[in-house]
Amino acid sequence: MNKKLSIYLLMLAIGFTLLILAIILDLPEKLQWLFLAIAIILNVTSAVAAMRIGLREMKPDKR
Repeated sequence: MNKKLSIYLLMLAIGFTLLILAIILDLPEKLQWLFLAIAIILNVTSAVAAMRIGLREMKPDKR
């Protein structure tokens, strides 16, 4: 597995965990919004980067 891809998958897992914690736990409102914001940033960034890596690997070699 590509090293960058494993980092992006780890970011996705952390973002998903923060999202679940923000929804399930009874946190103060500011902390809940902080968790949600971090989760959205991590999830969107890692998903877009993983898609770009996948598209680059699917592209045929130019020989």
